[in-house]
Amino acid sequence: MLNSNSVGNRYDTVALSRRTAWTFGAGDITTSAPLAIVAFFQLFFLTDVARLNPALAAWPILLGKLWDAFNDPLVGFLADRVRSRHGRRRILLMTATAPVGVSFFLMWLVPPFGTAGLLVYYTIVYVVFDTAFTVVHIAYNSLTPALTGDYDEQSTLHGVRMVYSIAGSLLAIILGTVLQWIIPDLGRVFLLLGLALGTLIIVPPLLAARVARDHDTAEPPAPTSARDGLLQVLRNRPFWTVMGIYLTSWTAVSIIAAVLVYFARYNLNVPEQASYYVLVAQGVAILFIPLVVLIARRSDKRVALFVGFGSMIPILVAIGLTTGSGHLIVYVYAALLGLGIATAYVTPWSMIPDVIQWDQRVTGARREGSYYAIVSFFQKAGTAAALWLMAQVLAASGYVVPGSEGSLPVQPESALRAIRIFISAVPSVLLVGSLIFAAAYPITRDVQLEIAEELEEQEV
Repeated sequence: MLNSNSVGNRYDTVALSRRTAWTFGAGDITTSAPLAIVAFFQLFFLTDVARLNPALAAWPILLGKLWDAFNDPLVGFLADRVRSRHGRRRILLMTATAPVGVSFFLMWLVPPFGTAGLLVYYTIVYVVFDTAFTVVHIAYNSLTPALTGDYDEQSTLHGVRMVYSIAGSLLAIILGTVLQWIIPDLGRVFLLLGLALGTLIIVPPLLAARVARDHDTAEPPAPTSARDGLLQVLRNRPFWTVMGIYLTSWTAVSIIAAVLVYFARYNLNVPEQASYYVLVAQGVAILFIPLVVLIARRSDKRVALFVGFGSMIPILVAIGLTTGSGHLIVYVYAALLGLGIATAYVTPWSMIPDVIQWDQRVTGARREGSYYAIVSFFQKAGTAAALWLMAQVLAASGYVVPGSEGSLPVQPESALRAIRIFISAVPSVLLVGSLIFAAAYPITRDVQLEIAEELEEQEV
């Protein structure tokens, strides 16, 4: 058993079994593998494969994310009101997983359109993918607090989930790397990668839905208006602290992911090794997950944040100072980033059930869907704004789009400098912001235990 001393609300009267945790955690493959490819390669695909100018390539990403202003909150509030004999969350997983896989595949086609046609095509396909993904993402995450409300089991369950999450990301990157060994044409590489991953990611949510059938409730709570539900969520001060942590840290990680391929290709002059750096960082991050969980269990989730994010900042500064002759040392830096990456995967997510319980104590209602909808919106909006800004800066710096002959262009010093800033200074500043928010987070281990005991008494 993961924790035989479970204390909390009605969802954790029986300690969470390893079998349940590891089967349910597999669902994170569907929320991680496609996002890894999107995070690392979407902008690069649009500029260097579809051959769109960076200033134009950023618009399908930004417009797709603007749709989240309606999509995420709408799905979240609807998810809190679903009535089904298959449960409130499981029915969403079972119906939306296939559209996620199909639309993901369509994102990596290069249809024979002009520039305007390509912009419209990629915008529409991304909106469809994001809508289906949001349904799966919110439903899956909303089931997580239902499996356990215990402080330590939440950290353990999120640790298990993030093992799958990083493993899914690694699988996606490894597959893309192997395809590049075999196929020299990047267009065909992304086409086959989209087909393979689009097929794979359909299965894990179905497994998660199956194992969670005894934890998902058939009836929604007493209905409140969407406006009142949103206002109640927005009044939750600890939630905004977590959102500050989450927004700054995930935006930093997303920027690093997106710019890494440019940094390897043009600043280090080792285009074939870009995926290798990703594999090292993500692979070592898996090894660090147990340490992050241990720190959170032995001390506090805030301590885990300070250790993990504090370790990243000097490493990012060192990467930004590295030139082409030092490309081998970047492997060491990538490995050292593993602790911070593992922290970003595990700790902010494990804080969200805490703030949901805080809200339940105050209002008497559980709004997992609404909370995870807003989390999803912040994640996507922050990433989109950062990538849009990065693309605009690249374009303004004179970035040269590769030609149809496939050879790498020589980038001007202004473009190389912009790439260094986005892989070093920008994420470092964002991580400092995460540490400031972490210092203000009010739900310590003792506070969460008090909340859990109060909720347990209310259920008696």
